[in-house]
Amino acid sequence: MNIPTTPEAGNQFEAQLLSWKVPPEIVREILEYHSNLNYAPGAMIFCQGAPADIIFWVVKGLVKESCPSPNGSRIMVRLATAGDVIGVADQLNEKGQWIRRFEAQALSKCVVAMITRQRVRELLTSLDSATLLEVSERMNSAWSGWVHYYASFLGMSFRERLELMLAQLGRKFGAPDDDGIALTFEPAHGDLAEMIGCSRPMVSRLMADLIEQGEIARRGRLYILLKGGTIAAIARNSAGLTAPVDLRAPDAAPSGRRRRAA
Repeated sequence: MNIPTTPEAGNQFEAQLLSWKVPPEIVREILEYHSNLNYAPGAMIFCQGAPADIIFWVVKGLVKESCPSPNGSRIMVRLATAGDVIGVADQLNEKGQWIRRFEAQALSKCVVAMITRQRVRELLTSLDSATLLEVSERMNSAWSGWVHYYASFLGMSFRERLELMLAQLGRKFGAPDDDGIALTFEPAHGDLAEMIGCSRPMVSRLMADLIEQGEIARRGRLYILLKGGTIAAIARNSAGLTAPVDLRAPDAAPSGRRRRAA
């Protein structure tokens, strides 16, 4: 059954498609004719190696997209929220079938929209060659930005990766607070370990260091990115995921201890 997309999610997804120079009439077709699926917290949306014949985007809720490894560990690729596309990373198997590279799991009660790959292909093949080329170039540029982001990420220390992840959580899930930015999403240390590619004990030690140095504070179940700290400055000032990463925020002290939350 076709269900209208909520305005907030629809606007974000629409803006992303338009930024790729997808013609407005095709964007409207995608937004108006799709199906919505509901997922309970913890439910798997798709698994690694599953057929990649459907394109998803998040309408409501929080989705974790991860890359499982043969040894049983996982690297979290991203936390997707309303308007984010998931499941676009795929590959051809030995039978010539498109399959998923990653897996996706609902972290909260989620509504996810879906449209078939075949329908998207039909819409795109209706474009003239010049428009299709421009769309392809824009999408390639977007993917190149992600490659640059992960290449930069691999060159960081675990401490720098954690600071960046907390700043990104602050941008997506932060709420203004007297002491800085309160994270409305409570990340478990295991989740943070998947995000930065290290062990849970390492994350626990790094989080303790950040609290000791006045970068973050804990208030009940909430983490606070403290005013005057590097992490809060990144969360406020960073332009986006694909921009070159510089952890030396302009209004943060270069070193030394900072005050803790009262």
